[in-house]
Amino acid sequence: MCSDGLEELYIPGVTQPYLYVGAWRSLFGWHKEDVDLYSINYLHTGAPKFWYTIDLDCNEKFEQLASAYFSDLHKECPEFLRHKTTLIEPHILLRNGIRMRKLVQRQREFVISRAKAYHSGFNAGFNIAEAVNFALKGWIPIGKKASFCKCEPDSVRIDMQAFESRLRGESPPLLIQPLKKEEAA
Repeated sequence: MCSDGLEELYIPGVTQPYLYVGAWRSLFGWHKEDVDLYSINYLHTGAPKFWYTIDLDCNEKFEQLASAYFSDLHKECPEFLRHKTTLIEPHILLRNGIRMRKLVQRQREFVISRAKAYHSGFNAGFNIAEAVNFALKGWIPIGKKASFCKCEPDSVRIDMQAFESRLRGESPPLLIQPLKKEEAA
């Protein structure tokens, strides 16, 4: 994993995991992870979590459909899908030729989201899950092309040139402007 040199940074969801408490029919809208990173989600206990994911080769078609359906949101922010508030029913996606997968995560199971993968889902009842983003070396070309939301001040962005320098053992400053742990509390 590509965590070398990031230890001193506090980036919620990237260097520190999130804890999620799900309730009956609580959901998460279509989105990709920050900087198109991979993610791993562990369901500690409780009811199942249902996931939908878009086949990677359908990303562009999905983005076009979402932008057409939500043109006002797209005009406000071209990266509006990163806001995690957009819902599109799976049957609409299938009807528009967008291939997707569905899976059910049960307690004590992991789900790994691929880098650059759109996904959404819902909870079938009370549950507790934990998730964190991560990078593998194969993610670096994806990270170099990734966009970020410019309308949210806390949108995660990584200076990829500085990141690669740190992986080579050099120590340039990372241009992330992370919060210190005490600022985030």
